[in-house]
Amino acid sequence: MEIRKFLNIKALVLAVVIISLVACEGRRDFAPLTESGVAIDNDVILLVSGETIEVSARFIPNIYPVRDYLWEVEDPSVADLQMNDDKSVSVTATGSGETVLKITSQDSDEITAQSRLKVISAAPIDITSQAAIAVNRENSNGREGAEGSPKLIDGDLSTKYLSPYLQPFYVTLQFNEAKIINIYQFTSGNDAPGRDPLNWQILGSNDGENWDVLDERSGETFSSRGQTREFYFDNDASYTYYRLDVINNNGDGLFQMSEWSVYTFPED
Repeated sequence: MEIRKFLNIKALVLAVVIISLVACEGRRDFAPLTESGVAIDNDVILLVSGETIEVSARFIPNIYPVRDYLWEVEDPSVADLQMNDDKSVSVTATGSGETVLKITSQDSDEITAQSRLKVISAAPIDITSQAAIAVNRENSNGREGAEGSPKLIDGDLSTKYLSPYLQPFYVTLQFNEAKIINIYQFTSGNDAPGRDPLNWQILGSNDGENWDVLDERSGETFSSRGQTREFYFDNDASYTYYRLDVINNNGDGLFQMSEWSVYTFPED
C-alpha cells in the first residue's frame, strides 16, 4: 500500500514537472506594441482668427501611442500650438492666412502626418437665404408640403426635406448673381440614418448646363440625428448655380436632410 502511494506521488510530481516545462517552452516574450503610423483625419482645418480648437491624431495601429510626438506649424504667425497630455494639440488662430499643421514622431521622421490650416479674419457669411432651390426629386406631397424641398434651406433645424431616393438625385441653388462659396454645412434628419447622404459632389455652373466639380466626398456619416457637419473646399471662382449631387445615400429608398447651408468668406 505504501509503495503504491509512493508511486502515485511520484507520478504526480513528474506530471507537474512536465507541464511546467511545456508551459515554459510555449511562453514567448513579445515586444510592446508600438504604433507604426499616424494620420490626421481632417485634410483641411478652417479657423476664424482668435478661435481655438483641439486636434487629435489617429495612430496606426489604433492603440494609445508609445512614441513621443511633436506638433508644429510651418508659419507660427498664423497659429499658436499647445501640446496636451493625451498627445493632441490645441490650435489657436492668431493671424490670418494658410499654413501646414504637422505631427511627427521624435524618434522617426517617417512617422508623420500633416493637414492644411486656413485662418480667416472673420466668420464666414451665410448666403443660403439669397438662393432659390430646385430639385429633381420632390416630396410626395409636393414642394409646399410639410417636408418639401424649401425646408432644406429654411434655416430651421426642426424641419427637413424628404423625398424618394432614385438616381440621379440632385439639389440646385440658384443665385441672382455669381457667388464664391467655400464652405457648406449639412444637418442630418431627425430619424432613419439610412436616408442620410453617404457619397456626394458639389458642383458649380454659370449656365445651369455645364458643371465644374468643386468638392467630392465619400463614406461620410453622421454620428447622431440633427448633427451639423461643416465642409470646406478650395474655390476662387464665382458661380450662379451650385448643385449637390447625392451619388449614394446610406441604403434607404428615401432621402432626407434637415438643412443645407452655404457660406462665403468675408472680404479682408
